[in-house]
Amino acid sequence: MKFALIAALVTVLAIGSESASLVKREVPEELQKISQYFQGLIDSLKTVEGPELANMAKSYMEESRAQLQPIVEKLHEQLKPLTSIDEQIKPLAASLQAQIAPYTDLVQTQVEDVLRFMVDQTKAILPSQ
Repeated sequence: MKFALIAALVTVLAIGSESASLVKREVPEELQKISQYFQGLIDSLKTVEGPELANMAKSYMEESRAQLQPIVEKLHEQLKPLTSIDEQIKPLAASLQAQIAPYTDLVQTQVEDVLRFMVDQTKAILPSQ
């Protein structure tokens, strides 16, 4: 029995150390890829001069604005019906609130009556001091 437990423990430790070593081997490869990417980015930025970089950024912003402007306008057009729905719902909500108000008042008075009754009964049960 002890031998089986020891053998199982040794097997688990061997598998665990092998998987840990696999993870250790994979991490440097990923770090190497990331560091190469950033090194390439830094090298490309070093070759670009200040005014050229500013012009590239400006042209990128203009291109992005040209691409996003139609999307924003389309989204704006799609949202217009929602504002009209909001204007339609407000009167309905006010009407519903006006219709429900008497019932909520009635429930409130009944709850107050029940609580008052419970307080009176509790006072009657408790010995006077």
